[in-house]
Amino acid sequence: AGTAGVHVVTGYRAADIAGALAGMDVDIVHNPDFEEGMASSLRTGVAALSVKTAGMLVMLADMPFVEAGDLGRMTEAFADADGQSIVRAASGNKRGNPLILPKSTFAAIGQLEGDIGARSIVAESGLDVIDIDIGEAALIDVDTREAVANAGGVLRG
Repeated sequence: AGTAGVHVVTGYRAADIAGALAGMDVDIVHNPDFEEGMASSLRTGVAALSVKTAGMLVMLADMPFVEAGDLGRMTEAFADADGQSIVRAASGNKRGNPLILPKSTFAAIGQLEGDIGARSIVAESGLDVIDIDIGEAALIDVDTREAVANAGGVLRG
């Protein structure tokens, strides 16, 4: 998708996830505080980045219909904005995920707490937000066993 590297932040079932990703060109970064909520994973991800990193694409692990081409269009929009805008996936007029946050937001990400994402950072940053319509993929996540099965997933155990 045009990214310089991929960090996968793990928490619950970290060993299973690392095993599933074995052989892939990704860096596994464990979040020992995963039980604190989503903010701890964002903080862990930011802490793992190089100081030269211009932005961070945040993709949730439970969004099976987001495709590499969607991410490519998002990273292209980020580059076209010289890394100075937030790029967010959307479906029509509905905001969704994934999203790309520029380096200027990293300090604010480091201050997040609890089971929240970056919505407040997007709202309060004062940065331009570029919405890229990727269709329903921006809105579909699979948070339950039923949702995984409906998305074509296979459940173990």
